[in-house]
Order: sequence, then C-alpha cells, then structure tokens
Amino acid sequence: MTLNFLLKINDKTFHIFTYIRLPSISLSIIALVSTCQFLWVTSPRDHFYFELFGTILAGILAFYYLSRAQTLNDKFSLFIGIGFLVNALIDLLHATVSLLNMNDILFLKYFIPQTWFAGRLFLSAMLAIAIVKYVSFSSIYPSTQQLQQQQKSSNMNTNKNNENKLSRLLLLYLIIVTLFSSVLAISSLYVILPFSVIDNIPIHRPYEIFPLTLFLFSLYYFYKNGIYKNKDVFYTSLAISIIFDIFGQIIMSYSAQHFDTAHNIAHVLKDGSYFINIIGLALSSIQYNIGFRENNDRLRESNERLRESNELLTIQYGKVKESEKMQKEFINTAAHELRNPIQPIIGLTEAIYSNVKDEKQLEILEIIIRNAQRLKRLTDNLLDITKIESQSLMLNKEKFNLNILISEVLKDYVGKQKKQQKVKIVYDFNHKEDIIIEADRDRLVQVIHNLLDNALKFTTYNQQMIFVIIGKKNEGKEDEEVIVSVKDTGEGISDKILSTLFTKFATSDSTTGTGLGLYICKNIIEAHGGRIWAENNSDENGATFIFTLPIAE
Repeated sequence: MTLNFLLKINDKTFHIFTYIRLPSISLSIIALVSTCQFLWVTSPRDHFYFELFGTILAGILAFYYLSRAQTLNDKFSLFIGIGFLVNALIDLLHATVSLLNMNDILFLKYFIPQTWFAGRLFLSAMLAIAIVKYVSFSSIYPSTQQLQQQQKSSNMNTNKNNENKLSRLLLLYLIIVTLFSSVLAISSLYVILPFSVIDNIPIHRPYEIFPLTLFLFSLYYFYKNGIYKNKDVFYTSLAISIIFDIFGQIIMSYSAQHFDTAHNIAHVLKDGSYFINIIGLALSSIQYNIGFRENNDRLRESNERLRESNELLTIQYGKVKESEKMQKEFINTAAHELRNPIQPIIGLTEAIYSNVKDEKQLEILEIIIRNAQRLKRLTDNLLDITKIESQSLMLNKEKFNLNILISEVLKDYVGKQKKQQKVKIVYDFNHKEDIIIEADRDRLVQVIHNLLDNALKFTTYNQQMIFVIIGKKNEGKEDEEVIVSVKDTGEGISDKILSTLFTKFATSDSTTGTGLGLYICKNIIEAHGGRIWAENNSDENGATFIFTLPIAE
C-alpha cells in the first residue's frame, strides 16, 4: 500500500505547488523556531558527525549520478554528479579542519561559514545549470504522442553549431564555478573574506544569499520548464530536496555563531535533502521497472502507427536492463570502495593512539577508531548481503570440535568487551564430549559474534549476563543435531518484531542498527543445513536465540 501511494504521487492532477506547499509549511515553522539561538547548541564533535554523514550521502549521490551519466549519456546527471562530488570533497575538508581546530574559536568563526558557502554555491550552480539546460523530459511511462515526438525528433537534423556553442559556454561556466569554489574553500584556511560574518544585523551570514538565489532559480525553472509533468518520482523528490536546501540556506543566514540552533538545523536540512534525493532515486528504479512492464502491455494493444516506435522501445528496454545491472553493481562497488580506506584509517589511528598522551586527543582518536570499526562492520555486512542475494556465498567446510570453537570465541569476546563494558557470559556444555560438525569455521564465528552482540544490546545495565548453552537434539538418531542457545536478560522481543526478526532491515524500535546481522546469520545457518529462530524466555526476562546444525558422521 505504501509503495502504491508513493508511486501515485506523480499523477497529472497533482500540481507542483501541492508538493511545494506542504513541506514549506512545516519548514517555515522550523525556520521560526531556529531564530531561538540557544535552543539547540551542539559541540564541534556533533558538527563533525553532521558533516561526515552529509559527506557520505553526497558521495553516494555523486557515484550514482556519474554512473548514470556514463551509462545513459545523460548530461543532466553529469552536472548534478559533479556538483555532489565537489561538494562532498569541500564538506570533508570543512568537517576535518573544523574538528582539528575546534579550540580556535576565532578561526572557526570565519572558516566554517566560508567553506559552507563554497560547497553550497557549487552544488546550487550545478543544479541550476542541469535544470535549465540539460534536464531529461523522457517519462518512464511514455505515451503514444511522446513516442511519436521522440521518434520524429530523432530523425530531425539539429543545428550542431548552436549546440556545440552552448556546450562550450556551459563548460566555461562549470570551469569558472569549480575554480572559484575550490579556491574559496582552500583559501578559507588562511583568508577571512570581507563581510562573511556580520554580528550586528539579523542576517549574520550574508553570503548565504547567493546559493539561496541559485536554489530559488532552480526551483523556478523546475516549474517553468514543466519538469513536474514528468511521471518519474525522482523529479518529485528532487523538487522537495531543493525546498529543503532553500530553507536550509535561509536558516543558516541568521546563524549568529557556529553550533547554535540555526547552524544545526541547517545541517540537518542539508542531510535531509540528500537523503530525500537518494530515496527518490531508489523509488525511481522501482517505478522504472513497473512502468516499463505496464507500458509494454499498452504498446501491444496499440494501433499500427506505434510500430514506428519499435526501435525506440528496444533502446529503452536495453536501458532498463542496464539500470538493473547498475543498481546491483552500485551496492557492491560502493561497499568495496567504502571498505578499502577503512583499514588504513583504523591502523594509522591506532598507531597514533599508542604515541599520544593528551587525554582530549586520545578521546578523539577513540571516537575515530570506534566509528571506523562500526563502518567496517557495516561494509562487511553489505558485501555479505550482495553475496547472499547473488547466491555466491561460498562455504569452506571442515570438520572440527564445536565445543572448542565456542569456548575460544567466548574467551576472545569477553576479553574485547572489558575495555568498554563489563559483561558476564555464563556458558554451559550439556555434553562434555566432543561435538564434531562439518562447517565453515569463520562463518560460524561470525554468527556467534552477531548473536552475542545482539544479546549484549538487549541486556539491562544491572543484569549484564549472557547465557550460552550447547546441547544435542534427537541424540542417537539419524537426524542428530547440535543445538546452541544464546540467552539475554533484557526486556524481550515484541510480537510485532519477533515474526520478522530475521528478515532484511528488521530492527527493534528500542535499538539502533541496520537490521542486516540476523538476516546474514539466518542465511549462513541455513546454508549449513541448520535452522535459527528466537523466542521470549518463559520468565518474561529477556529472549533466547537458538540455532541448530547437523552433527557430522
């Protein structure tokens, strides 16, 4: 039902002002609240996380748009992709330098506004150029008239001289804006621009007016060029994201000092704009596939005149297939590209950590290490998901004693947890003799670690105990199995979550997480011929996760 509602959002009767007015009302209220300077004041570290999250989202958008531009030869996607790429690099510089110089208040007062302005100016300029000159009007549900117009236009001779002249002019604009934004961002390390921050007037950051003007200009041409008539849901999300950017610039313009209410809300709106754009692209891919099938059915029922559009339809079909392939490769490539720099970051940070004695610097390094390790786990999960869904998850099976493996895993796990959180793991081997199984040792370690992490997450502060129990099922029979239970002392699992716990992206309302770990565990256990499930404890104190594996002959 939700998907159908989102896909119907682009009906012809749904005018652009409808989906401009609705978010604008809410954002106007937020803008008024943002005038209270000390309502939400954060720290430099919070600002770093805002910008790091925005940098990751901008990088994802840049990769997607540039891939789409290369695949479809789409200049609209090319310009927006370049905009997000350069903006991500400037945001990364902005976040890193701000964190490293968080004690230099005078420097940050001018560096933060100037680099923010540089990134937003470049992105707004690229967006304006793309919308004014290069937006694609090809609907994913092309009508008979549109197909005939496209076919007719493909046979028309265009004025190549004018087109080349326009391309050279836009390329010149691109070079100028790129150089200006890059020079502005780098020079902000040493130069204070005149009037970048003015303390005695309501608009404390007047330079924000320039990107604000470009965002308004983009929204105006979005309506003037009739882009809202396109049935692709991506264009709806693009309009809403521009509205978020407009209000973000307005709110940022009256930020009196860094990390105050307006400053923080503007960052949230910027990240929200990126997120809406990503959601629009994802829904567009779904809509593209659904729309193509519906269009194909209509074409089969059309009259003889539609035969002239068969060649165009074949090209569109090829683009659909390429889009599907690009979508699958995108997740895999993005996970690999995110994973490659993580290990050097962890290694180098740990090397620096061992030589640093200042407590504040140690705290910062611990934050970097902890979040880098969390990002590494996330990328590992994404790679496992791609292997599972492409049915390429390989198991290196060998025979070993499960009692010994679990004992080693528990000892290592408790040792690693001592630094951060006291936890008592009680394990009970109902069968002291060897339990020999044939399985992939590393994958089983991954499953046990995930279940322990999950149990620790739900365990209460006063009763930090986890019980691990190993036994046998159907002992002495042909289908003899080993059964492993991991029991926590938390609040249990709601019935609503319990039924979908091992599905992809399923998470509890009370915890954070991606919802991938248990899904991966389920696939690993089932690949070994076992089963995995969860149930609430009979004493209503916590839950137990259980998996079984066949015992080797």
